[in-house]
Amino acid sequence: MFKLRIKMENLREIVEVVSTLVTEVKLSISKDGLEAKAVDPSHVAMLVLKLNKGIFEEFTGEASEVGVDIDKLKEVLRLSKPGDVIDLQFDGKRLVASVGRLTRQMAVVDPAGITDPKVPNVSPPSSVTVKMEDLRQGIRGSESFTDHVTLSVDPEAFTMHSEGDTDRLDLRLPKDALTRLDAKEPVKSMYPLDFFSAMVKAITAEDATLHVGNEYPLKIEFAMGTGRGEGRYLLAPRVEED
Repeated sequence: MFKLRIKMENLREIVEVVSTLVTEVKLSISKDGLEAKAVDPSHVAMLVLKLNKGIFEEFTGEASEVGVDIDKLKEVLRLSKPGDVIDLQFDGKRLVASVGRLTRQMAVVDPAGITDPKVPNVSPPSSVTVKMEDLRQGIRGSESFTDHVTLSVDPEAFTMHSEGDTDRLDLRLPKDALTRLDAKEPVKSMYPLDFFSAMVKAITAEDATLHVGNEYPLKIEFAMGTGRGEGRYLLAPRVEED
């Protein structure tokens, strides 16, 4: 049982990030805030979300878990407009959303039926903090001719390389174009472009930190709710064919 009040923009950010991987998610409420973990059906990608109480306008209730249908939250967002504050209340049976004079009652999902993934301890050796607009530009240039992308980090630059049957694209960001670069030696891994693209497009923060290794899972860390929450995506690599 809980009651949350949250700005429409912050709820939309949460919904966008979660919906890149799943249509249902288990939300865990504690005295400190809200957590969510999700893994896509193919087990290629994972999300860990931690939201501090400060992201909410009001946060009351007891420790609880609730399974939420993301499409229903999207419908609530369609009823609201920027600047609105949305009330979300769970009485143990139904989730009730209120926006202005509108009240929407929704069935919840049994949280026991939602996969609760074990989060692996992934520590790639190199990391780089990149502006999201640079990544989005590289993705826009790649989506028409390939389904994979190779990320490379060396002590001097970060490179995003895409290659199709006849076309290729390289986005090279030297050290002075990056917020931060930490690499002792060159590393690179290939990843599925559809997942990488969806993740990058869902992140509203200005930049994110990418942790990269050789044929190693990608870890993307980013801020949520103007610093009042944080998210972490994990994405399995595609093994390059000889």
